Amino acid sequence: MQRRQFLGIAAGSAVSSALGLAPADVRASDRGVFQHGIASGDPLHDRVILWTRVSGVELERVELTWQVATDPEMRRVVATGGALTGPERDYTVKADVVGLDPATEYFYRFAWAKELSAVGRTRTLPDGSPEAARFAVVSCSNYPYGFFHVYKEIAADDTLDAVIHLGDYFYEYGMGGYATEYAEALGRVPDPLDETVSLSDYRARHAQYKMDPDSQAMLAMHPLIAVWDDHEVANDAWRGGAQNHEEEEGSYLERVRSAVQAYFEWMPIRGTANGVDTRIFRRFDYGDLASLLMLDTRLFGRDAQPDAGGETDPEVVGRRMQDPNRRLLGSEQEGWLADELANAGTTWQLIGQQIMVAPTRSPDLTPLIDLESNDGLPRDVLEQYIAVSKSNPPMLLDTWNGYPIAREAFLATLATHAANPVVLSGDLHTSMAADLVPHQADVPVAVELMTTSVTSPGFDQYLPQVRPNAVRDATLDFNPMLKYMETARRGWLRVSVDRERCVAEWNLVDSVHSPEYKVSLDQSFFLSAGKIADGLQET
Repeated sequence: MQRRQFLGIAAGSAVSSALGLAPADVRASDRGVFQHGIASGDPLHDRVILWTRVSGVELERVELTWQVATDPEMRRVVATGGALTGPERDYTVKADVVGLDPATEYFYRFAWAKELSAVGRTRTLPDGSPEAARFAVVSCSNYPYGFFHVYKEIAADDTLDAVIHLGDYFYEYGMGGYATEYAEALGRVPDPLDETVSLSDYRARHAQYKMDPDSQAMLAMHPLIAVWDDHEVANDAWRGGAQNHEEEEGSYLERVRSAVQAYFEWMPIRGTANGVDTRIFRRFDYGDLASLLMLDTRLFGRDAQPDAGGETDPEVVGRRMQDPNRRLLGSEQEGWLADELANAGTTWQLIGQQIMVAPTRSPDLTPLIDLESNDGLPRDVLEQYIAVSKSNPPMLLDTWNGYPIAREAFLATLATHAANPVVLSGDLHTSMAADLVPHQADVPVAVELMTTSVTSPGFDQYLPQVRPNAVRDATLDFNPMLKYMETARRGWLRVSVDRERCVAEWNLVDSVHSPEYKVSLDQSFFLSAGKIADGLQET
């Protein structure tokens, strides 16, 4: 079987047919017990995590087998083993397969009773001195708001080494909440119908997202390297609370424990779930070419946002922002990052993290917003936004904008310990490129590459503008460190590195609300190795 044939099969069918009758205690759908697909993740040079779930089974103990081969027909098996699961882990399965060769393409599958899963494809990391590496970078995949066309496109790209997911893998809102206005028409009503709060809620929401065929195709094709953002728990989450966690919803820390447990059950991630103390910051080395350091800017060390609790007094917010003790990463993670960068020894240092770093300020929205339009947010809300924007405040205090002293420390760490740092960001539902220049400095010490959302709506969907792209253009004019910004379309970022350059390409789709769509390359930039001070250049 040629690779292109395999790609077509994987993209067209995420689960295989049953090979025989299932046991009597199985009440599986006609898609078999592996109806939630398969996935791989957290690849290292000699190992990788394999994931699946057994569905429709009511046993206290389920034992599966897995196989790893060097061919998609699974004839040249190089590793095999068993894995146990049961209701205590929602019948999900993870196997950490060791003893693999570096820089090698492998194929894998699971078996239980007389059923086989689909065949997945994964790849170990290289050691030594590879010439190049290539990644798809995604964030903010909101199932009710639209189709996962982005995942479908990524599944079809067999040149990728891995998919980097920067968080908001799913959204916690119930029907009638944020970005659910198209859910019924698209047949993508959230499950459960209410907001996720309990362990069973989070498990059900993960299960729904894993049923999406385009998500299954992508996960079967590429190893996933993921971190969470806020919506895997609750909006604007920090280690002690969240914007939309209400007192009647019970203990916030118990909610976090449930969300984190479900995340570790349903995602191909290595490690142990431990609530807000869970360490998901970790490092992946592509030989001496690139280090990928994944950070947790959400739960592990984040203090409350300066406007947490609905605080609007500018003096109170300002004092909180200038408090030198406020952290975003936390002191332990800050120290870890400095040590890892100092010892990286690689040409490129990619920093995968969730939120905008660039110190972006809002333009005055007065001449940009059409208050007479019936589209977008209610008029009273828009009037509040316009009033606040007149003083050109920092945009969105849930980002690094709300932690300016911590941001300066972060940039100082990059300047001191990193040779060629590239920060990868998501969360904002915006495609963006920026040079990162410390306060009162003249030249960049790093660059920021932001991927837009897979489906989640951007500014344009809620702000009625006097002309298309009015807010985007004014934001670019007001913030000279921004080199590129696109707010209207959804998509993904492709990042390629070699010995000379890091190249960023923003691939965007024209619709997530129709089964039919077009995809195009919207913009591309490059950064030359050893020339961080020159910043990003258009290709």
